[in-house]
Amino acid sequence: MIDEATQNALRAAYNPEGSELRRHQLVMLDMLTWLDGVCMRHDIPYWLSSGTLLGAVRHGGFIPWDDDVDIELMLPDYRRLIKAIAAEAPAAGYALQTSDTDPEFLFPFAKLRDTRTVIAEADGLDSLQAFHGAYIDIFPLAPSGSRRLHRLGSKLVGTELKMRVARPWMRPLLAPLRMALKHVAYPLLRRLSAIGAGDTCRHLIPSYFPAMRTAAECIPTGRILFEGREFGAPHSPQLYLTRLFGDTYMSLPATIHTHLATNPSSHKPSVSK
Repeated sequence: MIDEATQNALRAAYNPEGSELRRHQLVMLDMLTWLDGVCMRHDIPYWLSSGTLLGAVRHGGFIPWDDDVDIELMLPDYRRLIKAIAAEAPAAGYALQTSDTDPEFLFPFAKLRDTRTVIAEADGLDSLQAFHGAYIDIFPLAPSGSRRLHRLGSKLVGTELKMRVARPWMRPLLAPLRMALKHVAYPLLRRLSAIGAGDTCRHLIPSYFPAMRTAAECIPTGRILFEGREFGAPHSPQLYLTRLFGDTYMSLPATIHTHLATNPSSHKPSVSK
C-alpha cells in the first residue's frame, strides 16, 4: 500500500466522508459484501478485478477517485453465480441485469443493480436500459487467444449500441441484427478465439476490455482486504496487476501528484486509474 499520509491526502481531496462519491462507494461496498456472501454460500470462486483490485493493493480499498466495482470469474462459475443472484437478489433490494433480463443491455456480462438508487452513465448509452441503480460489473472469463477477434466483437456491439441510442425508432429494425449477433456472430467469434488459447483468457466476447489474463494468475483464488473487509482475489494479484497496468502499478499517476499540489480540495478530476 501507499503510505498513510499520502492516502489521507488523497481521501481528503477526492472522496472525503460524506461526499457524494464516498456515499456512492459505500453503497457499492455493501453490494460487494452481499455478493461475496452469495459466492461463499454457493462455493463460487471470484476475484476483485481491474481497478478494484488495484485499489485493494495500492490503497487498501477504493481508488479515491474511482466510482465502480468490478469482479471476474470463469465462465462456468459465472453461470452458477447468475442463477444464485437471480434467486436471492430481490429479497436484498437488488436486481440482476443481463441481456436476458433487459433486452437493451447488449453485453454478455452482468450487473448487480441496487434498486433503491439511481445513477446515469455520463455518455448516456444506458438511457434505454431497464435498470439505473448503483451497480457492480460481473465479468465472465473464457479462453481467448485473439485480441483482434475480441476487438472486432467490441466494435460490433459498440456500433449497435450507439445506433440504438441515437435512433430509437430503429430498434424494431435492428431486432433481427441483434439476434444474428447474439446467437450467431458472437458465439462464432468466441469459438474461433478459443482455438489454441491455452491458458489465455479474456472477458467474454463482446466486451470493451480485450486485455488478457491467464488462468494460473487467477485460480485458485485467495482473499484480500478491501475497505476493512475481505473479498475474493486472484491467485497472484501482483502478476495480474503487472499484466494489466505494468510494473509501476503501485505508483500514482503524475496527474494525481499535480492535482494534489494545485487543487487539494477538489474531489474527482478526469484521470485514468
